[in-house]
Amino acid sequence: MRFYAKAIVLVSGLSLLAACQSPGPVADRPPEINPLEVTLRTHSAVARQDGIAAAILMDTSGSMSGSVTDLDGRQRPKIEIARRAAVDCVRQFEEFSRKNADKKVLVGIYEFSARDRGPSCRQVVRLGQPDSITAAPAINAMVPSGGTPIGDAMIQAKLDLDLTGISRRHILVITDGQNNRGYSPGDVANALSRIPEEERASLYFIAFDTGADQFNAVKEAGGLVLAASSGGDLKQTLDFVLTGKILAEQPVAPAAK
Repeated sequence: MRFYAKAIVLVSGLSLLAACQSPGPVADRPPEINPLEVTLRTHSAVARQDGIAAAILMDTSGSMSGSVTDLDGRQRPKIEIARRAAVDCVRQFEEFSRKNADKKVLVGIYEFSARDRGPSCRQVVRLGQPDSITAAPAINAMVPSGGTPIGDAMIQAKLDLDLTGISRRHILVITDGQNNRGYSPGDVANALSRIPEEERASLYFIAFDTGADQFNAVKEAGGLVLAASSGGDLKQTLDFVLTGKILAEQPVAPAAK
């Protein structure tokens, strides 16, 4: 009997010790820190001023050398169509800025592709006041080569946009392929949706000659995902995003007292 009593006491003591060492309920644990969210908030403390700032990310991976139907019905390389679209984007921002001289308007063109040397996301046209004459030669020098690091490009764009100090920030991605380098666009979009609203950037995706459904994770995180299968589709879709979304934004009027 003494042996069994001692055994019971020993088991009870071990159970009590295990309970004391257990991590406790999930609710009592501090929330896990997502390193991607921390990265996206690197420049969150920068003071804000009203205005519009947009980073346009152009896919220059090797698949962009393929051809699709252009506006005139002929087959042209996707990179050629994309270059023309990028110049037109700068031109639309330039026209908007000219008609709204009281507004701060900034636009930057980026290319992204995994190359043997240098960063995977490169600034083609500096994020600043739109100037289509200066931007055109740099944009037309873009060439397709390498892999497709979409998520990494989104991160770079977000950090650069935050440094402008502009309140309304937008990331527009034009890509024809699946992410195959670095962070996935879905992971970045999800992390972006979890940071405070005033620190976010609006996100737009144009799936150019590829299935839009592969970016469902971006859509589920609040991004706008659209498809364009030809040069004509790309122009119409970009016009919709720019005139109907990015450049249509107006500051919210203060509530009446």
